[in-house]
Amino acid sequence: AAFSLLAGALQPFLQLNNWTLTPMSLFRTALLAMLLACLSTAVAFAQSDNGEQIGEQNGSDVSKRLNPNKARPRFFIRNEFRKREDGTYINVLEPLYDLPLTDNLVLRTQVPWVNNNPPDAPSTNGLGDITNVLAYRYHSAGGSNYFLALEARWNTAEEDSLGVGNTLLAPTWFATISVPKYKTLLFPLVQTFISVDRDDGRQEVNYTVFKGRFLTRLEDGYYVFVEPLVYFDHEDDNDSTGVLEVELGRFVNPRTMLYGRPGAGVWGNTGSAYLFEWNFEVGLRYFF
Repeated sequence: AAFSLLAGALQPFLQLNNWTLTPMSLFRTALLAMLLACLSTAVAFAQSDNGEQIGEQNGSDVSKRLNPNKARPRFFIRNEFRKREDGTYINVLEPLYDLPLTDNLVLRTQVPWVNNNPPDAPSTNGLGDITNVLAYRYHSAGGSNYFLALEARWNTAEEDSLGVGNTLLAPTWFATISVPKYKTLLFPLVQTFISVDRDDGRQEVNYTVFKGRFLTRLEDGYYVFVEPLVYFDHEDDNDSTGVLEVELGRFVNPRTMLYGRPGAGVWGNTGSAYLFEWNFEVGLRYFF
């Protein structure tokens, strides 16, 4: 029922073909994302087996959702608005679904809808580059889990400006490491993206990214999630770019997270594909 309601709400938005990104359209998009979040939260409350109330969830239940003993389905949806250093405004609406294949193997699918509004060219919008991630948990001990994964970012964008024009594969290592003394989970990740195919006239894309992420639970269901990212562009003499995003959110029940996430570029060349001036994201995560 939740997915049917979400699909119905998204359909009119996805049928827009001539949307121009303006402050008002940004407001509408952010409002849409928040309405979807509220809708899904209402469904989550209605489907709750134990009738959990806001602020009454058990901290151990929350930790199990974020760092489960076996793979579980998860549904996320996010809306990100970003301003690049060159003045381009980009909006991305992206649902994400984790499908467990076994207790230790998960297939993730992400389908972005992108609006690109450069300062000196017409805006474009449509399907972006679809991503799949196949992740395998190879070790689990002491409440911590360790994974090897392969990410595939397919060259599916409807317009050149909506994607990178490359099909990318990314060998990935990541972990979820529990630090219960500080009510914190660490989420370190490293991955290297390798171009295996590209469109004629498009620049080859090869880079490595390090993410030193952590989440700390606060009182009354709130949490803070900090995500520093460092990129190394292998097509530009391993030039580095750093960005930082800080997320503040709340577990409205043990299954559902709502959040807002501002971010900013910290260092990097103005022409870097990985640098942005600032961004802001809102979203929802639902754990089955």
